[in-house]
Amino acid sequence: MGEIVIQNVNKIYPSEIQGELHALYNINIRLEKGESLAIEGESGSGKSTLARLLIGMEKPTSGTILLDGEDMTQWSYGTWKSRRKKIQAVFQDSSGTLNPARSAFSNVEEALINLTSFNRKERKKRIYDLMDAVSMDHRLLDTPVRRLSGGEQRRLSLLRAIAIEPDYLIMDEVTSGLDLISADAVLTLVENAVKLHRCSCIFVTHNRKDAMRISDRIAIMQNGRIVEQGQLIK
Repeated sequence: MGEIVIQNVNKIYPSEIQGELHALYNINIRLEKGESLAIEGESGSGKSTLARLLIGMEKPTSGTILLDGEDMTQWSYGTWKSRRKKIQAVFQDSSGTLNPARSAFSNVEEALINLTSFNRKERKKRIYDLMDAVSMDHRLLDTPVRRLSGGEQRRLSLLRAIAIEPDYLIMDEVTSGLDLISADAVLTLVENAVKLHRCSCIFVTHNRKDAMRISDRIAIMQNGRIVEQGQLIK
């Protein structure tokens, strides 16, 4: 049974004013394969910092993060590249995961080429099926990413992450700023990924309604600390 285990994680940033800024205090979370966890909190609570640690964008000041028994905090860049099939992330700002000069199709296909054994026909079908799932016009596939709206880029980034069927999916405010139809399409795609592929999700949000729709459990953060954890009653 796979799992993510966050043990006694702290994150401290240097600060000219305060000397140091303690962004995360002694975070402990366990997520088993197939589970979905919402991390809820207001801006500045530390939830996005935790998401960055989980995808290797930053390292904790202390503590460990185990992915299927391996300490992710010790992974080299090469190890992270070799584990991208296992764990994917989608952030509110999608600019870091998409190539703005290439078409939408090319951006998604690149992940499938690098991380799956799909042939050209299978890749095309996979992309078209997922485009339908997030209510995106197939004609957008020929459009350079820089010409897509922010909401379209975010849906494309999620589509790209889910296309390779990762074991773990980290999502940071993926519905924030989207209209109701787009947000519903995004959440439906995530729900399907969880059901069909037993993808484990960590869903970072400030929206309790979205958290309840997607997740089995919730951890509430305030000022860098987890103040409450428990099952979501739906």
